[in-house]
Amino acid sequence: MVYVEAPRRSARPLLKMFEEQSGIKVSAVYKEELGERFYEVLRAEAVARRVDLFWGTSPLTAIALQRAELTTPFRTVAARSIPGQYHDPGFHWTGFAVNPRVIIFNDQRVERSQAPRSIEDFNRLPWGGKGAIARIARGAPAFQAAALFSLWGAERGRKFFDTVRASGNRIVEEDREVLQAVTAGESLWGIIDLDQAICARRRNEPVHIFFPDRLSLGAIVPPWVAVLLRGAPNMAQAKGLFGFLFATDSAWQLGQYDCALMTLLPDIPKPEWVPVLGGVNVTQIDNQAAYDAFVDNTAYFTSWGAPAGEPTEDP
Repeated sequence: MVYVEAPRRSARPLLKMFEEQSGIKVSAVYKEELGERFYEVLRAEAVARRVDLFWGTSPLTAIALQRAELTTPFRTVAARSIPGQYHDPGFHWTGFAVNPRVIIFNDQRVERSQAPRSIEDFNRLPWGGKGAIARIARGAPAFQAAALFSLWGAERGRKFFDTVRASGNRIVEEDREVLQAVTAGESLWGIIDLDQAICARRRNEPVHIFFPDRLSLGAIVPPWVAVLLRGAPNMAQAKGLFGFLFATDSAWQLGQYDCALMTLLPDIPKPEWVPVLGGVNVTQIDNQAAYDAFVDNTAYFTSWGAPAGEPTEDP
């Protein structure tokens, strides 16, 4: 039994491959099916010892499960090469691929030489008010915001996001809507996950991709993580699936998708349209500090960009 925060388009083919190779049946619950109830149900099922593995798109939920003492430390042999930023020191969660936050712009309306290159361009001329950005309540946008709060402090973080909103940038529910706004020319640029940006390029949509802040802060790079749950009812099989996510075949497959990811395993062949992580200026993040920033500012993160009258959640 696996709870999957990642998109079904990416996760289901790998889970099916695991089933075919191992003969083990995988039951998966996707965030796309449950919406915001996903996190509540995941926690309840983990407490009841009815879930084996969590597949997350950032460390935030993994750390929440860890702090609730719902995780089991586990390190597969293939994970030994994973850089420290992408796993918990005690291996309560481990990243197997990354999905950097990237700038996209409409290359039919914006000259490449003049395009925005920093997240701070949301708040300064000539690009302030012309961008699109997803709400920061959940997922990779939340991890990016939490990382910035941990690096800048809450005061500067709130000032940045307050100005993003006040400057007239388009705030939407999720990255998919950012991409739609940019490709339609309703916004000139925005920030989304790399896999969606690659997808758009593969569909010949009018977008170009930049990694932000190459000469300064760098790009926020959320890892996709695997978490073995405490008291997993099918522990041996769950460890097998965990290890499978770090196998060469799995890493290769993730890079072959039209919506490709960057593997954290070394020496995996990839298509020419997938960047190399070694060529990216990666923001150095303390994941536990980012989680603390998220928890300390949950009410702000939940309310930021919410439609008027929408209730906020308690931290």
